[in-house]
Amino acid sequence: MEVYQVVTGDVRDSAKMPPKRRLQLRRAFDYLAEKSLGKYEYFIRGDNFQILLRENALYECICLKTYLHSKLMVQVRVSVGIGEVGLINERVSDSDGEAFWYSGRALEEMKSKDQWTRIVTARADINDEWEVHTATLDYLESDRTAHQSEALYWTLRNETQSGIAKRLGISQPSVHSRIKGAGWPLIEKILHRYDQIQTILSNQTDHAAVV
Repeated sequence: MEVYQVVTGDVRDSAKMPPKRRLQLRRAFDYLAEKSLGKYEYFIRGDNFQILLRENALYECICLKTYLHSKLMVQVRVSVGIGEVGLINERVSDSDGEAFWYSGRALEEMKSKDQWTRIVTARADINDEWEVHTATLDYLESDRTAHQSEALYWTLRNETQSGIAKRLGISQPSVHSRIKGAGWPLIEKILHRYDQIQTILSNQTDHAAVV
């Protein structure tokens, strides 16, 4: 079986949204799904969604969080499960495997805690390390403004600071200030570490298959 990354999440207080705002939320997910290399399924049960990816799930989560915050001022809880997937169906919610189990169970546990991002694998040492990294991401997110989220989103999409300034109608120094205030220097390091971890887990599974 191959290693996949599954994001399971929910949108805070989406059930309380009026119909017009829920329509805006759905359109925002339509946009995110179109931009993604993964497979989206959203509003599975009320405000739940899932994304199936081969890689870069943490990057996907931060893009999703910053876009929804900047556009709709909503907060999103996300849990990433990394592991083998033995069954992939047309509907993401009908698929099955370790990555789905890790992601789904972790999200349920997060609901009783003040957690907004979590990453779970089969390895306890990796899980322990990522408890620290995701707590850092949650801390940065808790103090982020919508304007900072917007600048961070376009940074994640590889837009230059001058390009973001032109897009938002502000100065380049203002863009730099927003990106720095959003915690980008630290987020960039955490994303780099995530790249290393997903490579380790993928190679570990490939080696086990050969053995």
